[in-house]
Amino acid sequence: MISLPEMLLRLTISMLLGSIIGWERESSEHHAGVRTSALVALGTTLFTILSAYGFHDLLTLPHVQFDPTRIASYIVAGIGFLGGGAIYFRQDLQKVRGLTSAASVWAVAAIGMACGIGFLIEAAITTFMVLFILIGMRYVEARLLPYKSQHLQELFIRLDGEDEGTLIGKIYDTLSKMHINIVRVDIRSQKTEQGSEHMLEIDCQASDERTMIQAIDQLRTIKGVLGIKSSSRKGVRYE
Repeated sequence: MISLPEMLLRLTISMLLGSIIGWERESSEHHAGVRTSALVALGTTLFTILSAYGFHDLLTLPHVQFDPTRIASYIVAGIGFLGGGAIYFRQDLQKVRGLTSAASVWAVAAIGMACGIGFLIEAAITTFMVLFILIGMRYVEARLLPYKSQHLQELFIRLDGEDEGTLIGKIYDTLSKMHINIVRVDIRSQKTEQGSEHMLEIDCQASDERTMIQAIDQLRTIKGVLGIKSSSRKGVRYE
């Protein structure tokens, strides 16, 4: 039977390792942050301890069979439901998001199970490997797959109500010259005290943030552009 200090050690290490992975997810503004990952690691560790040591007293009873892997197998199956909650579909971009966060939850569960069974060194090594995948692989992707590192930006451009077709054409030309990929375009008309205006919403991708800032500066010089508001995954910036 496992002692109380040993159990507390495994639970504590599991919680810390899960928190480290959750911190990376939260610092990148993804789902499954510190609290979620810490809870997953802590819970799977306790379940594994219960599975391995919690029912030894029952072995003295006649006709009782003990399978220490039964609860662990249900953890592996059940964690998929929690990971599925981190996955969602971006209708405007036609992309599935959250797969990496769901996979990190799955990996955290495995780390928690390793801590529960007493494989603390293996759990720590796996944690560093997961961090390498989540952080280090970004630079590998940026080098080998440049399109993966593009920044998604939303532009909200107020246009003068007159000759909006020419203005939109100039905006398209400016973004194209800056090699900015336009993903989605939407335009709405609205009445104001000064007359009519158009609100142009553009989802676009640039290779880096500096390119996007330079493009916004050029868009502001176009006659008929009344104002620009830009937002990205990291927040909102007014120009």
